[in-house]
Amino acid sequence: MILIKASILFLLFMVGIAIWGRFRKPKPRKAARFCPACGRPRIGKDRCACGAKT
Repeated sequence: MILIKASILFLLFMVGIAIWGRFRKPKPRKAARFCPACGRPRIGKDRCACGAKT
């Protein structure tokens, strides 16, 4: 009986975390995902390999 109660509480806790995560505000992105000059995807926080100053 205790095992059933523990599993139900665990599932309710996981549902609560999922609902909380869904309604949180997403963090704003700091840099563009793609380079505006050449269009390649940017990886990391450094400048693009094409040399664009973005």
